[in-house]
Amino acid sequence: MATGFFPAKTSPPGERPKLNVLVTGAAGYIGRIVARDLSEHHTVRGVDMRPMSDLKDHRVIDLNDYDEIYDALEGIDAIAHLAWPMRPYEGFAPADGSEMGAGVRGLFHLLQATLARGIERVVFQSTINITAPSWDNWRLAEGESPRPGIHGYTLGKTLAEEVCQSFARQHAVTIAVIRFGGVFTLEEEGFENAAPDQHYIPSSCVERRDIAQAYHLALTQPLPSRYEVFHIFHDRPGERFPINKARDILGFKPRYNEEQLWRRGGTSSRNPGT
Repeated sequence: MATGFFPAKTSPPGERPKLNVLVTGAAGYIGRIVARDLSEHHTVRGVDMRPMSDLKDHRVIDLNDYDEIYDALEGIDAIAHLAWPMRPYEGFAPADGSEMGAGVRGLFHLLQATLARGIERVVFQSTINITAPSWDNWRLAEGESPRPGIHGYTLGKTLAEEVCQSFARQHAVTIAVIRFGGVFTLEEEGFENAAPDQHYIPSSCVERRDIAQAYHLALTQPLPSRYEVFHIFHDRPGERFPINKARDILGFKPRYNEEQLWRRGGTSSRNPGT
């Protein structure tokens, strides 16, 4: 089975050339796959608060520290920003591990350093959960206004999207936001919510290698404006969160929709994976 999205080292016609990409959260469940697959097409530097043994170029940093972020961006052309405080890890203690700390403030520091370094493209990882109060409607496009409530995770992601939009509106930086929900895998076993039939909303799932594909496209393809939001999900009839925009603008085409995962039976009320 192929390990990633990218079939060759050379850039396809019409795409930007090989980039130096910073991947934040590169030690995480999603981040290490994104960093791995982007490395097949770009030069990748990973940053996280934990070591990243799979990457030749990696740095352990705290997103609460602007100077550490600025230093990590030396020589970088574009940023895939996945890092977000999800839970504490033994032995790794950021100065502020909250959604408003390493999450929103960390993003603010990152974007400030992005401007200082003259970097022009950022892709930020958000979540479809910020639209949850509107899920009584079956189909929700990107224009649906977030109503996150006061829960730290969804409120933090919503505020982070607002920060991205403000920076893109006022500065010469293009920011793409990708939203998805549960993240299943076909490569590894033993993870909670590792398949769509174990996720409480199966229609909001996507495979990690398709997320990596979305990052590559959002980092390299021309966008209609300096701020764009995309749904990144699997592709199946009656999709709840349409991916038409990602398909039309980015050329996104999910590759991992193996039907046997939808036929195994069993449901779960567990929380989503992102």
